[in-house]
Amino acid sequence: MQSELVSGGVNAMSGLIPERVIAEVRERNDIVSVISEYVQLRRTGKNWQGLCPFHKEKTPSFNVNPEEQFYYCFGCGAGGNVINFLMAMENLSFREALERLAERAGIPIVTEGRGPEATKHQSEKDRMLQLHRAAQEFFHSQLFGRAGGLARQYLTARGIQGETARRFGLGYAPAEWRSLLTHIEQQGFSEAECLAAGLASEGRGSRCYDRFRGRLMFPVCDRRGQPIAFGGRVLDASQPKYLNSPETLIFTKGNNLYRLDLARRGFREKGFAILVEGYMDVISLYQMGWDNAVAALGTAVTENQARILHRYAKEVVIAFDGDAAGEAAAWRGLEILRQQGLRVRVAELPGGEDPDTFVRTYGDRAFEELLAKAPGLTEFKLGAIIRRADLSTVDGKVAATGRIIEVLAEIDSPVEQNEYLRWSAARLKISEDVLAAELDAYEAKAGIESSSRHRISTKSNNREDGKGRAGSRKAVEVRRRSGGGLRGLSDIEANLLRLLLHNRQLVERVKDVLSPRDFRHPVAQQAMECLLACCEAGRLESGAAVFDYVKDDSVQEFLAGLLTSRSSAPPPQACMQYVRRLQIMQLKDDLKFLENQIGQVEQKAVDGGLVSQLGNLLIRYRQVREEISRGFQS
Repeated sequence: MQSELVSGGVNAMSGLIPERVIAEVRERNDIVSVISEYVQLRRTGKNWQGLCPFHKEKTPSFNVNPEEQFYYCFGCGAGGNVINFLMAMENLSFREALERLAERAGIPIVTEGRGPEATKHQSEKDRMLQLHRAAQEFFHSQLFGRAGGLARQYLTARGIQGETARRFGLGYAPAEWRSLLTHIEQQGFSEAECLAAGLASEGRGSRCYDRFRGRLMFPVCDRRGQPIAFGGRVLDASQPKYLNSPETLIFTKGNNLYRLDLARRGFREKGFAILVEGYMDVISLYQMGWDNAVAALGTAVTENQARILHRYAKEVVIAFDGDAAGEAAAWRGLEILRQQGLRVRVAELPGGEDPDTFVRTYGDRAFEELLAKAPGLTEFKLGAIIRRADLSTVDGKVAATGRIIEVLAEIDSPVEQNEYLRWSAARLKISEDVLAAELDAYEAKAGIESSSRHRISTKSNNREDGKGRAGSRKAVEVRRRSGGGLRGLSDIEANLLRLLLHNRQLVERVKDVLSPRDFRHPVAQQAMECLLACCEAGRLESGAAVFDYVKDDSVQEFLAGLLTSRSSAPPPQACMQYVRRLQIMQLKDDLKFLENQIGQVEQKAVDGGLVSQLGNLLIRYRQVREEISRGFQS
């Protein structure tokens, strides 16, 4: 999880974030305030409570402790500090979450250990982001000013409300040659910077002019909602219909998805992502309540875009244009998405329709039904082959069968392969046995192990197209606590760590006599490592600080659970007694190990080396027994 952290809590990237900055960011972002932006909380005693955002529940079990600045869910075990919460909610890395919270609190992130080239590169990126923000504000003001009348009429004709246009930061680029450049120069930016950012073009005599003129403007934002590029649509019949920003220092088309920043929460709540082609598709769907749609920026889906989607969702429904070009694009995207481990379905739009025109023509309910019936990857492929084939001729049927065999051979599950074989045979109107024989021959030729021995030969109960298909998936994938990660954890280990967490001044007292190796369970060992690292850094002022040093989810949840159970913590005066009991438990383990070792040596043939080894083991055995005896007497 937080693999970017190393000992001392410093971010281990090219630029190191000092511990004091991490602590300041955490301290200046009140956890109740941050979590309230995502969860409706109500005060219950000293703490706050609400429905857990990480699993489905009807009775609140999600608790936020403002005193110690941590959260914990008694239902699923999720817990941590404010940084951990943002990481989990927004699927961010530690550094990304820290930067987001730093920006929220107005804290500059100053990194250490970064060379002059890296510092210059970051400075140029920051400057370009500022330039795009200034351009977006200009375009937006023009849309709602005198110059934007025609653009507003266009949006009204497309059914886009003013509130939606503001939510998406839409704008208008005036038809003049230098309106943006004039404004930007007044803001302190140069023509050279506008050229590098793709906001200006260079004409004859090296004269610069606005790249976007007389266009409705769509800002393309990064995951933090910062504008990094633009798309512009003409309002008349001129060409090109759409003009997009070139790739720049801050924008790579294949690495971004249109309005991912607005859709991430929708992914969680609805349980899947909708992938479309155009800006207007995303905007229209959002206005209809489908806030889980993103666009591929006019390209075939790239591996990077698929990886980004997989980071936030487990299932994707592709809703591309219903014409042949859209279907071809879906074919390419399906494979890339599937290879990244996503469950993929395809919403098959009527010919000539796209999601924007479909929801405006048929309404939200019809689109919901379309999603519910959306077939999966294999069914879509097979259906597309059959739709395109001329099954009235022998040649057409043979060609379709050949392509279907290729798809069936890709299926790993014998049961799934058999079901789709039946499904295909019924639509091709050929015998299942004939299709199975063709598949076996293809697999044998291709060197694929035949799964015909696994196939179900029953000819009844053919798979019905679209029947029994659930609509959208559950909104959130529940993380259930199986307890398997803490199996074998002793009460002594848990109680000692609970005692130290709630009386953190004791960590200083025991650090010279207690080692993580004294703990038997690996989770307890890592928890103690975090406490000692926090102590060494002088950051034991709050329980929340300990989470800055956590590298594993199970340790994070374990610590959060211990912090929550203050009432069951032993009294502080029992600390050294628990330390001694833990060490005695460890010595007993050593004693048992030595007994096994001695037994193994005694069974071997006697030689000088083994006699010496046995003598050493017996000496250590007596020492361990004496230590245990002294422990019981103390």
